[in-house]
Amino acid sequence: MKNLCLFLLAAVAYLTAPAQRLLTVNYTTDNQNRYIFTCTNKDYCPYVVQVDFPTLTNAQADHPLPYTTEVKPGTVRLITVSPIDKTKDIKLNFKTSNRKGVLNPVVNLHFVYLLPITPGIETQAYRVTNAKGSASPGAQDTGYAIRLRAKPGDTIYAARRGVVTAVDVSNTENDAGANATNGWNYIEIYHADNSFGQYGVIQKDGAFVHPGQTVEAGTPIGLVGGDRYGRGAEVRFSVSYYPGVPNTNIPLIFWTKDNGKVALRHGGEYTSEFPKAILNQEKPKGKTPVKKPVRH
Repeated sequence: MKNLCLFLLAAVAYLTAPAQRLLTVNYTTDNQNRYIFTCTNKDYCPYVVQVDFPTLTNAQADHPLPYTTEVKPGTVRLITVSPIDKTKDIKLNFKTSNRKGVLNPVVNLHFVYLLPITPGIETQAYRVTNAKGSASPGAQDTGYAIRLRAKPGDTIYAARRGVVTAVDVSNTENDAGANATNGWNYIEIYHADNSFGQYGVIQKDGAFVHPGQTVEAGTPIGLVGGDRYGRGAEVRFSVSYYPGVPNTNIPLIFWTKDNGKVALRHGGEYTSEFPKAILNQEKPKGKTPVKKPVRH
C-alpha cells in the first residue's frame, strides 16, 4: 500500500492509574495490512478494558466500537482493524480506558467477613457513608465503609481469603497526627467473587504482605497507623466490585463474638472472633488421597 498514513496516540498505550505499567495495549501488523491489537495484563486480577477509535478512516474493526472486554492476567487479543480499500491510506488513532474488576459481577451480599482485628479484642464500629466519594484507591472512603476503633501498632487481619493486588504504605502523614491528608496507606485484596477489599490505615512501611501473595482469612496483613482524623487510630475496611469508582462499596455482614452474623450498628461495640467455620469457608478443599490396592 502506497503512502500509508497511520496516526496513533502511541505505539504502546499505557492505561490509566492505578494500572499504569501493569496493563499495556500493543499492536502488530500482518501481511494483509491489518492492525491486530492485544492487551497484556501483568496485574493479579482481571480488568475491564475499553478501546475506541476517535479517528477511523478507510478502516473497519472486527467488533462494534467502542470495544469493551475483560482481560485476565496474561496477554489477550482485543481487536483487529482492517483496511476497507487497500489502495488508499488508513487514518486512525485510538484511546483506551480501564478499571479493575469484571463486566457483570454477581454481588454477594450474604458473605460473612471476619472483623479484621485481633480475636478477643473489643472495638467500637462506625459506618461511613460518603456521598461525595472518590475516584482513586487510598483516598477518602467511597460509598460504604466501616471504621473500627484501634490503637496505633495493632495488627490488621484479612477479613477473607484473596490475592493481594495493591500495597501503598509510603505515606508519613498518617503517623504524624495530621488532621487531613489526600490519601492514606492501604492494602487491597482481590476476592474469589471478583470483589476487592481495601484495608487502612496502615502504618508507614507496616505491611506484612506484597502484591501477588495469596492470604487466607485471619492472616495478619499489616499494622494500624497512627491516624488522627477524629477519634484516633482506626481500622478502615470496605469492599467493592468496582474499586476506585465512587459510591460502589457494598454493605457487609461480619461474624462477631456473642452476636454471630451481624450488620454492624453505627456506634455499636463488638468483639472479634475467628471461628474455624468462617476461617475455612473459602479454603480450597484438599483432595482425598487415593488408596493403592494392597498386593498379597
